[in-house]
Amino acid sequence: MTDDLEIFLRNSQNTFIKKLLIRYMVWNEGKHILSYIKEFITEKKRVKYLAISEFGPGVDNELFSSKDKFKFHNVVVRRYNDLYITPYNFITNNLQYSI
Repeated sequence: MTDDLEIFLRNSQNTFIKKLLIRYMVWNEGKHILSYIKEFITEKKRVKYLAISEFGPGVDNELFSSKDKFKFHNVVVRRYNDLYITPYNFITNNLQYSI
């Protein structure tokens, strides 16, 4: 996971991302993505809204609990479920306005 994320972040260095949602399963405690987030996103101010959720056996964390650390970099940290749009909600909201 971390290798794929690093490749994605390196390849999108010249792209501003309005909302970035990351949800991943923690398999071992040695691999965390926060170092990549700090290096590629917060220091370069490439994301406006950020939500990260990690889950796994005995793990259920969100970056939202550390939101104050990102204010300095003008990154708004939100809860994962606040930014996630289900396909049902997307279709329902878009059909509502097109009729």
